[in-house]
Amino acid sequence: MLTELAVALVLAPSGGVTDDVTVTGGRDGSLTVTERVTTGGPAVHRIPLRAPATAKQDRVYAIGNVHLTGGHAETGRDGVTATFTGGPATLSYTVDGAVDDTGRLRWSVTGGWDTGLNRVTATFTPPVPGMSTADCFAGAPGSARQCTFSEIGEHGVVRVEQDGLARGDRIDLAVQLPPGSLPANARFVPVSTIAAAFAFGPVPAVGLIVLALALLLGALAVAGLRRRDRATTRATRVTVVPPAYAAIVEDRLDLAGTALDLAARGHLHFTETDGADWLVTRGEGDELRDFERTVLMAFDGPRLSEARPLDPEALRTRLRADAVREGWLSRWPVRVRRLGFALLASGVLTTAVLTFTVGDALLGVWVIVAGLALIAAAPGLPRRTARGRTLTAPPRPGDEALAAALDGVLALSERRRALDGVFA
Repeated sequence: MLTELAVALVLAPSGGVTDDVTVTGGRDGSLTVTERVTTGGPAVHRIPLRAPATAKQDRVYAIGNVHLTGGHAETGRDGVTATFTGGPATLSYTVDGAVDDTGRLRWSVTGGWDTGLNRVTATFTPPVPGMSTADCFAGAPGSARQCTFSEIGEHGVVRVEQDGLARGDRIDLAVQLPPGSLPANARFVPVSTIAAAFAFGPVPAVGLIVLALALLLGALAVAGLRRRDRATTRATRVTVVPPAYAAIVEDRLDLAGTALDLAARGHLHFTETDGADWLVTRGEGDELRDFERTVLMAFDGPRLSEARPLDPEALRTRLRADAVREGWLSRWPVRVRRLGFALLASGVLTTAVLTFTVGDALLGVWVIVAGLALIAAAPGLPRRTARGRTLTAPPRPGDEALAAALDGVLALSERRRALDGVFA
């Protein structure tokens, strides 16, 4: 007697969790489950109402008549949460939805614990004779690892033993009863298409690696181009062009410089009056470009203060087009931006198609991210070409008063034009 007691004390878990489960089948296809639990402290046991059946279907159970001594239980839309306070406790409930139309009965006898279990024992008593097979699986949900021990005993009672169950793992019992011996009550629902489509799997993982490498290489390329642009900027510029071109390749609009350049070339003459204004007269000079002709037309009145408003954005567009044709401005920022928008649109379309077809919709998300990255990177790309980095404007005339007057009048002209556009 003392020897048997000593062996029992050695085998008994110390401070762990044990679960002895009794499952009894009813002729209506329901199950009555009783779990006799011993815990060394607080523990939580979650029983979900939904379990994966196939890649495209989930199995839905119904649980009722939940009672717990030695703790408290809550039933929600996702399942039952049983909280044990410590020591011996008993949890009982009924299950509906365990029998499919082939006579196969399946239920997770225990699982969803927030701590590991030292030992689990279970018995299942079928409501009808003729059970042909009984399979017991222990481990992570969906795994096919066999339990430590399972057998069909006398009177068809299934006995299960499992030495140790990790936190979050489960024990599934699947038995085959004669078809039609019990009413089928299993309910299957499609897996959430959107959730499944955005699951992170091997294919999205490869796509993410490719995206990360592409972003890294792209960032390195942009950084290299910008370093080269800065290095060339410090070099001596050798190509003299009208001030507007030298400014536009640096994304500036130099209207005052253009007016001074027109004056230096004989197209305009400015004469300072006794007041703060300047008299303006026209002259003849060399051939004018389109944008220079536009600036010249702004000085139609006899006084500088009467200069007509100019449309700065129209001039910028015209100057950029000229600079691109001359090979001073690169087309790459615009091309990269357009490519980014194309990838963004195709990514949205790809995501939508994959979501409702084969899945792996994260591939479309990666394409969207790539498109957004290109759109964000486009403004940071060097605008100037190698030729554009050599441009310089002719020196401004030394009349600082005239330069200041032109700066003020033309800046006011730009603001008036902007306000006209707002209130038009």
